[in-house]
Amino acid sequence: MKTINLLPKIRQQELYYDGILQNILMVIILSACSFGLVFVLQFGAKFYLQNQLASTKNSIEQLKNQVNKEDNAVLKQQITQINNTVLDYKNLAAAAPQWSRLIKAFAPLPPSNVQINSFVVDSSKTVTINGFSPSREGVIQLYNNILKDSEHFSNIDYPFENVAHATDVSFHFTFNIQPGLLQNK
Repeated sequence: MKTINLLPKIRQQELYYDGILQNILMVIILSACSFGLVFVLQFGAKFYLQNQLASTKNSIEQLKNQVNKEDNAVLKQQITQINNTVLDYKNLAAAAPQWSRLIKAFAPLPPSNVQINSFVVDSSKTVTINGFSPSREGVIQLYNNILKDSEHFSNIDYPFENVAHATDVSFHFTFNIQPGLLQNK
């Protein structure tokens, strides 16, 4: 079936353009409504997020204040205990004798053929050594070496039984350590 429009051509064009205009107006109205809806939603989201931000900042500040009050006291106490422990260690380390200096000072003194069997230091900083030498000359050389090292050692005794035998000599000496040898420098 064929539709025949009996209106004049000018009126037909008018109606055609009127339909297009109404469609354009409908698109504009729908676009404006959707833009308005998006604007309202964005404004609402902005307002909501600002409120959430302010609430979160307040919560953070409250937590900081709470943590500062509770944890600072415990943390300060722990730091004080650790500092006291470190200070005690430093004081003990400073007061402890430096035995390695004593060993370094004594080690070059015995001649190569002399054997030291014991090396004892008592609380009064007196050293007692016992040893063996294949000859009397090694014992005398050890005595002279210790006697010459007056920077580190003093008051060496000279027992006559150390030189009573010419060979296979078992010996012992007692001498004092100079006070500065065992101290920290």
